[in-house]
Amino acid sequence: MVTGSSTFAFTPNERKQLLTVIGRGDVATLGFIGDSEACLQAFDFAAAGGMTHGLPKQIAEHLAVVVHAAAQLRSTLYSLPEDVGMLIDLHLLSEGARRRITSDLSLLVEPLEDIAGAISQIQRAAAGDALAESVRLEDRLVRAIASVFRNRLNRKPTAEDSSRFPATLAHILEFAGHRMPKVAAVRAAVTQARLRELLGESANASAGA
Repeated sequence: MVTGSSTFAFTPNERKQLLTVIGRGDVATLGFIGDSEACLQAFDFAAAGGMTHGLPKQIAEHLAVVVHAAAQLRSTLYSLPEDVGMLIDLHLLSEGARRRITSDLSLLVEPLEDIAGAISQIQRAAAGDALAESVRLEDRLVRAIASVFRNRLNRKPTAEDSSRFPATLAHILEFAGHRMPKVAAVRAAVTQARLRELLGESANASAGA
């Protein structure tokens, strides 16, 4: 959806290699790959100066619609437990169904809050928020990929090989770097020490593990 630039996508062979590195091939993993493509596309757009005058009008309007819709849906969902309780009292809904609805509700509300929070960060960055501007664009890309790694795969991204994040990140940056020179520069700069710093790990994390 980024205007003025072609959409980035991994090739089928690159996707296959990513699935092998991650060690999974489920829907969540495919979602992670899709989210990573979006992160790379956004990085390339911003690195080319596409956000020097704020977000493009089409994107800004769409994000505003998403935030409003997410807020409305959250508000509606929050009233659901009360409605469910009334249905149980009237013997129209079983206790087992209530537990399922409560579980599903908890899975829905948090992602909606995450989406709204992420969009707010984007809007602040595009408006020239001082704190956001102090963070390098390259750092944002790595942290964004780490975030979708955690959210999609339910794995904690660390600088240690056991998490599979370093290898996954390296492959993502390598593949994208073939077509995006600025991404290639990011890959060269992300050492294990730098990655540990970006992920908020202490310098002696591996030694103390």
